[in-house]
Amino acid sequence: MVFLGYYALALVLGLAQAWSFGPSPKGGLQIVVMAGLLALLRTARRPVRVMWAFGVAWFAGSLYWLHFSMHDIGGLPFALSVLAVFVLALCLTGFYALAVYIWARWRSGGASELWALCVGFPLAWLAAELGRGYLFFAGFPWVATGYAQTDNVFLKGWFALAGVYGVGFLVALMAGVLLSMVLLATNQMTLRNQLERAKKMVQLGLVASALAVSGMVLQGVSWGRPDGAPASVRMIQPNVAQNLKFDADVMRNNALLFMEQASTSPAALTVFPETALPFPWADLPDGYLNYIQRSLKNERAVLMGALVTQEAGDVVLAHNSAVWLDARSDMHAPARFDKAHLLPFGETIPTGFGWFVNAMNIPLGGYQNGTGYPRFTLNTPSGAVRVATNICFENTFGEELIGAWDQGDAQAPHVWVNMTNLGWFGTANISTNQAHHLQMSRARAMEMARPMLVVTNTGSSAQIDAVGDLVDVLPADEAVVRDVMVQPMRGTTPYVRLGNRPWLVLIGLVGAWLLYKRVRKVAV
Repeated sequence: MVFLGYYALALVLGLAQAWSFGPSPKGGLQIVVMAGLLALLRTARRPVRVMWAFGVAWFAGSLYWLHFSMHDIGGLPFALSVLAVFVLALCLTGFYALAVYIWARWRSGGASELWALCVGFPLAWLAAELGRGYLFFAGFPWVATGYAQTDNVFLKGWFALAGVYGVGFLVALMAGVLLSMVLLATNQMTLRNQLERAKKMVQLGLVASALAVSGMVLQGVSWGRPDGAPASVRMIQPNVAQNLKFDADVMRNNALLFMEQASTSPAALTVFPETALPFPWADLPDGYLNYIQRSLKNERAVLMGALVTQEAGDVVLAHNSAVWLDARSDMHAPARFDKAHLLPFGETIPTGFGWFVNAMNIPLGGYQNGTGYPRFTLNTPSGAVRVATNICFENTFGEELIGAWDQGDAQAPHVWVNMTNLGWFGTANISTNQAHHLQMSRARAMEMARPMLVVTNTGSSAQIDAVGDLVDVLPADEAVVRDVMVQPMRGTTPYVRLGNRPWLVLIGLVGAWLLYKRVRKVAV
């Protein structure tokens, strides 16, 4: 019964971890939850099994909305859809179970309790986060720990330095410090005398205070600075129901509506969501193209989500693209960004999983990867504004987006645009997907010190400033047109310069040290 109690508590804590991400971020709750998990891992006879229970509850409770795309839209049988979510949760938890196994072995080898809780556990957690963020089907870092901290005044300042993985490491560190202080205060940690206990309490308090104070100070650091005057942008959230999006009449009517909206917009830049036109760009009638080009005068531009195809011998390659239109565009072959990091199972089919994708009736897929993040130039009265865009799932990979600084800050984007269609994953009243996506967009804005415009099909479209604050959020699951003024920014954050390299090197060194200790022990 005691063992069952451990697993029940782990399940509850896992669900609380999922709740810390949405519908609104709860960073303080997450730290308490992580401290509770660590308390269970510390005392459980089988900590790896406890981690399995926590992780499955966390990921199933966070990613349940995948069921809506697979079952409600894709037509996958209910039981198979639920099983798929459960299997995904198991796979993602595997990274954390392995990390806890290594941590528990190291801890049982004689490591001090404070080191195990405040150093070993945060490093193990960081390794697990990096593992799933880089290795699971080319990376699946959705609900990475740090995303729940986008509103935490003590930690959000760290995004520009450490990125989301670094913030997740600090969450685990603070959880270890919190649990250690509780154990010391309740005399559950073995120490030689009260003086040593008091000394450790002071040291832990100083660590926690230093993290919190430095995080608050970092919020006041201006990594970015304004460059020119604000530019006008019109965001189009059409709210096209996913089950109607590919109906021939709906596509025809929407194409006409979107061309009209693009042509009559007074904004310097008008942005539509991902695959607003869910058919090949080449299929647009010349009349539509000529109409919109005639309207693009006075330095106006349009970003349109579309499907772009091209022939490569006998093969037709398809790209999920953001098409850039202005008065100088070749409307038949305009400048564009092709989505570089595709979504597994939705846009690419992993080897051996064709049967699973074929079981669903999803009309899009089989895309080709694009390369790089081109900067489009928006000419305004106060100067040129460089605009970069990413599409949907790419917004989870900050380490890839900073590739836009490949030519230095002088050629880096002033403004980022994320174009997304979250209509696959349920409405905001039943799905946390929209909330998760918004948190990731805020993290990217803080990491790069750039404003981020999020333009989605159904919500939540938003304007985010260069410090990650929400300036404007459009109502979810409604058709909305919103005009905003966006301040172009320049400047480089430490994260843009270094990315995740410090964390990858750190985990590499720790792994090498553990391997050395293991080999030395065997040799002796």
